[in-house]
Amino acid sequence: MKHHGGNRRGPGRREGGGGERPRGPAFEERGREQGARDRRDGARGAESPGERVARAFGGGGERRPTSPPRTSEAREPSRAKPDTGRAKFESDRARHETDDGAHVFGVQPVLEALRAGARPVERLTVAEGAHETRLREILEIARYADIPIRRVPRTELQRLAAGANHQGVVATIAAAHYTHTDDLLDALAARVGTNDPPLAVVLDGVEDPRNLGAVIRTVECAGAHGVFVPERRASGLTETVAKAAAGALEYVPVARAANVVRLIEELKGRGIWTVGTAAGAETSYADWDWTQPCALLLGGEGEGLRRLVRERCDVLVSIPLRGQIESLNVSVAAGIVLYEAVRQRTARRSEAYNGSEESVNREP
Repeated sequence: MKHHGGNRRGPGRREGGGGERPRGPAFEERGREQGARDRRDGARGAESPGERVARAFGGGGERRPTSPPRTSEAREPSRAKPDTGRAKFESDRARHETDDGAHVFGVQPVLEALRAGARPVERLTVAEGAHETRLREILEIARYADIPIRRVPRTELQRLAAGANHQGVVATIAAAHYTHTDDLLDALAARVGTNDPPLAVVLDGVEDPRNLGAVIRTVECAGAHGVFVPERRASGLTETVAKAAAGALEYVPVARAANVVRLIEELKGRGIWTVGTAAGAETSYADWDWTQPCALLLGGEGEGLRRLVRERCDVLVSIPLRGQIESLNVSVAAGIVLYEAVRQRTARRSEAYNGSEESVNREP
């Protein structure tokens, strides 16, 4: 007897009034196993494959909509009672974690992950030549939510999905929610003129998730106030980033900037100095006054800050290199400069405190 994953009757239940009921120890054991599965399914309630994906990712709390209103045609599949066997198959194959982060693959799991919104979708990767009709709603939701879409050869999707049947689409799931860019800019601006002036980091094209996680960890340890990353051609908040950050993602707000050059102008408009790092810059990082409101700009692996970004910075600083290698790892450079800022700010606060103590002692 051929067993189908969606058969909810359980072995041994007769389809009609007639027919002899099969018997035997093996059959009774299968019946007990099927009954246990049915009870678990009943206790859990009917879940779509995407809801199981969201639950697997740890997305708790209230679900928030991330897609535009759908037509009745688009909603129809999600109203149907899920096939238990297929739902288990989808949830088993829906998640895979690589160095790039956690991935959901397959048309239905990706669609349900987008609808559920339990975890941010970092980007979609679509196979070149994939059927647009099958992916129509996925692509519509992604464009509505401003989720970047990459088109790559199918071999690249095979790598992301670890050889599983990806059906032409893979979603990379973020490890944490992003802060809105305007909210982080406003929070930095509110610190201007205070005893704790803003200190932020802007990353221009850091693609290695381990480097990004290490920078975020350094930002948290140095007491800086936020990180900006580009929306495209850069690593996002993947699971690998979260691991490298060692818990810092819980404390450091990270915002995505659509355009780094425009972000620089936004920072300047809020009274924040933009300080870029560049090899050969005449000003040493230790000679800059980091007690002012500052945003440190660091370039990506290999080429550093892009030309337009360098040209828009208020000042460029350099870190002296005494060896034969021409550049430092970006996370190391971040640590060197940020802790110079910590040193200067600590010294300034100590001077201010000592000055106030002296003035009090002079009073008659």
